[in-house]
Amino acid sequence: MTTLYSLVSIISPLIVFIACIYYISKQVKADSILLLIGSGMSLLLTGFYTFIMPYFMQSRGLSITETTSYYTIAGIISFFSGICFAVGLFILINNTVNANKSLPNQFPPNDFK
Repeated sequence: MTTLYSLVSIISPLIVFIACIYYISKQVKADSILLLIGSGMSLLLTGFYTFIMPYFMQSRGLSITETTSYYTIAGIISFFSGICFAVGLFILINNTVNANKSLPNQFPPNDFK
């Protein structure tokens, strides 16, 4: 039952990663690459926090200093993955908003007012 609860935390990063894979399969641009990198690193770090780190702590008997150093390194990597994802999402939103601004110019004006 404990393993089932630990799998719950990996579901949302996995869904986001699958969505990013689908998006990059449709359009390979800077935003899709950044989204994929950010979500992929986030998925790996979730696996690290959920499975690998508890295993290391039990099997190796890590001291508090070693555990803190692993979590510090993972936190720094997590920060950069969040930045990659946020920049990619901002580029995607910016491109979508700018594309919608030019969309009304492609259709004739509505005369049925």
